[in-house]
Amino acid sequence: MDKKIIIREYKKKDLKQVLKLVKELETELENKFTDVKLKSGVDDYKNRYLKPENKYRTFVAVVDDKIVGFLMGYPSLGAPEVDNMYDVLPVLSDWTTPEFYLQITFVSKPYRNQGISTKLHEKVIDYAREKGHKEVYACIAKWNLPEIKVIESVQFQKKDLGYRYRLSLKL
Repeated sequence: MDKKIIIREYKKKDLKQVLKLVKELETELENKFTDVKLKSGVDDYKNRYLKPENKYRTFVAVVDDKIVGFLMGYPSLGAPEVDNMYDVLPVLSDWTTPEFYLQITFVSKPYRNQGISTKLHEKVIDYAREKGHKEVYACIAKWNLPEIKVIESVQFQKKDLGYRYRLSLKL
């Protein structure tokens, strides 16, 4: 890619562009899984995930002032099922959760295979290391081969969980 890629933390002014990417993701999933009726998550992103006061941390990829991808994650106690029961971790300010969970990554189709997803992952790994997390992990469906390839390229180790993989990187 000849254009400069900037990876940075999400800002409130990015909301409209990130929601556009969420809609693109949903359309792509609807086309891939035609027998499944998907519920839109746009409102969840707008009212929950992208609110500055919660646990979620989002990083965006910017090319020519346009957001072309994002990666969202959060401090984790090690089990997404437990972490999803609340949005704000009830912990002391001087305590860091042991893990950082990568919830979702998406890059707009015209910008794929140009290293953007890898750069997003590298930025989040650096962020997690700086915050004192001991591990970064993701649980990825086995059909999501592009994401598995990217996350393995940044040295995550893969464990088979049946219908998905847990990919982990010790920091």
